[in-house]
Amino acid sequence: MNAAQKAAQARLANQAEHYNQAQAKAAEAGPMHLITFWTNVCRKLAKDALNDGNPDVANRLAAHLNDFYRAHAQ
Repeated sequence: MNAAQKAAQARLANQAEHYNQAQAKAAEAGPMHLITFWTNVCRKLAKDALNDGNPDVANRLAAHLNDFYRAHAQ
């Protein structure tokens, strides 16, 4: 593994640790905090994909949220 690959692997490990800690903290604070955590993570994934020129993630997230809304709004 070269230096760039090691750096990328370390970055992903740090990000995973950060997300795990943030998720645990949100879960302790209650359901609305956990919803906010996951909403923010999904929005970041969609934004990053859009910045990379890939609208698929954003489109799939929007479709999923629309389906969720339709299934639970009444």
